[in-house]
Amino acid sequence: MKTELILLCHATTASMKRGSFPSSGDAIDEPELPRLTRLPSAFQPDRVITSPAHAAIQTARAFETAASIDMSWNDLDYGLWQGRPIREIHDEDAAGLGAWLSEPESAAHGGESLGALQTRVRGALESWREAGVTLVVTHAIVVKTALATVLDAPLAAVYCMDLEPLSAITLTRSGDAWRLRHRSSV
Repeated sequence: MKTELILLCHATTASMKRGSFPSSGDAIDEPELPRLTRLPSAFQPDRVITSPAHAAIQTARAFETAASIDMSWNDLDYGLWQGRPIREIHDEDAAGLGAWLSEPESAAHGGESLGALQTRVRGALESWREAGVTLVVTHAIVVKTALATVLDAPLAAVYCMDLEPLSAITLTRSGDAWRLRHRSSV
């Protein structure tokens, strides 16, 4: 049986709409909840794994199956910027925000750099050996980092990616290598 990993971005939160850095306690924005009912028909995983973030756990509940929490798929640690408006950070530390938005090893916020996130995500990908289809509910920055890693793209490529809430990528494992798989919509 093949190994397939579907990385799903959690649903929209109010902090996303406000333009704030996320925090682990952010809940899904209530108008988004009806969109979750369509998830089980779009994906039929053998198992569901989720980030420990509240919005990821809420999104995973749509599958009505027990989801296990895996810290490897947790959001980037935004340090001092967690939960704060991006505009406010810009006004206080434009150079730090600019560095974080352009230099993968920058951790101006005192949290985790993209490079550190990639190390964590790479470890999760390298250790994953479960046969069947696994759906991981995580965060856009984590999915983008996984995509850059699998494609062996420079980590700075994440700055060129936009992933909407509830968007997904599918990875398949062939031997020791992951491959990006795109399903036809027709």
